[in-house]
Amino acid sequence: MSEAEFPSEFLSVMARMGARPDLVDASRGYVNVNENLSSHGIIRVAPLMLLADTVVGMRLESLVEDWTFTTDFSFRRAGTAAAQKIEASSTILRHGRRLMVEELEYVNENNHSVGHAQITFMRTQLREGEVKPDVAKVRDQMGSLELPPLDQPVDELAGISIVNKDTGKVTMMPKEAVRRPGGFVQGAIMTLIGEVSAQTFAEAHYNTACVVTGLDVRYLIGGRSGPLVTHAKWVGAPESGVIKVDLFDEGYDVLSCTFLAHVQAIKGS
Repeated sequence: MSEAEFPSEFLSVMARMGARPDLVDASRGYVNVNENLSSHGIIRVAPLMLLADTVVGMRLESLVEDWTFTTDFSFRRAGTAAAQKIEASSTILRHGRRLMVEELEYVNENNHSVGHAQITFMRTQLREGEVKPDVAKVRDQMGSLELPPLDQPVDELAGISIVNKDTGKVTMMPKEAVRRPGGFVQGAIMTLIGEVSAQTFAEAHYNTACVVTGLDVRYLIGGRSGPLVTHAKWVGAPESGVIKVDLFDEGYDVLSCTFLAHVQAIKGS
């Protein structure tokens, strides 16, 4: 996939989220924190998922002949301190014939821990006649690509709408801006939908500002038709801070993604 093959709207959402691979060390990458990538002054989980996908996923795509699809992503915050730049470094946990698992450490510009993530990719053979693009070239282009920072919240740019705060119902009708090659909604945007749902649900019940401090995501089948719709509920008592979110692709009547989120109220809010 050459730069010319990226739809301009795709660049306006994905690339402008700011996740960049390190062009010297293939196991590293970074994101510059913009207020529009944040909520209540704290970077959202979704840009950090995109950073993991960029650092690990694009490197794997350039190393193997198969396609690689994200199956799972787990993230835990180390704290909620503000950051101007977040760097991620990955370590291989297991590279098998079917599944590839890596973990990432996130640090801020002062080398203080921001969080930890684990991400799993599944290898899938190309179909007959398919030609895989030069992902290494795309990765290099992404590392040197300079785009203006977001000028509106990323959830608004992606087209995510809050329908019912009390049930955590949010919706998004997929547009070309948020799709990966093949037509499925990119994993970071699926993550963003679930994150917004859990946060909105928690804030409605706690009646105060909240942040998602942990998120486990299972990517079951990529969102494609839409509308994509979420439903949230507590796991146990609300005091536990644990929320289950299901994301449905109503156009196909299928469960696309599930989330287990941990939320906490922001002190002083």
